[in-house]
Amino acid sequence: MRLIGEPPPAPGPAGAAVRGYAAERDHTRIPLVYAAAFGEPPWPDDWDRFAAFDPRGVFVAEERAAGEAVGFVTSFGRGDFGYVGVLAVVPGWRRRGVARALLRTAVVYLRSLGPDAVEVDAFVDARPAVVLYRACGFEVIRTYADPEAGSDAAAAAPSSVRAAPDGAQGG
Repeated sequence: MRLIGEPPPAPGPAGAAVRGYAAERDHTRIPLVYAAAFGEPPWPDDWDRFAAFDPRGVFVAEERAAGEAVGFVTSFGRGDFGYVGVLAVVPGWRRRGVARALLRTAVVYLRSLGPDAVEVDAFVDARPAVVLYRACGFEVIRTYADPEAGSDAAAAAPSSVRAAPDGAQGG
């Protein structure tokens, strides 16, 4: 998927705020949000030690009242494009603007790095994510199979979306 122009404005989610990553606060909280969002085990303790990790490209949505992390996004530069790695929101905070605000924050950050385009991957079984990316102006640019999905689902898997600067063509 490719972004045409800029993503639509994303008003801050009611009751939550998006802020930058603070390792001392977020290192152990982000794996728990991931687990709650995707129904999978939490990431290992070294999740933020991979070569491309950019702490400036990690943003956390936090509930204002209790200070609980309710979502996060990871993003980083990959040569001539920016990449949104993971966008996760806990179930009780979905459809409240959290994902849209996180995605917009990541795109703005990545564009500040000057890449030609911004990409994100999503599998066909992540239909809500694909719907979100489309609503934010992204279009499908290629598909590939989820190695863990059945062959029927994998054959039609919209998987990569790209946000390009105004009028530019990503590829």
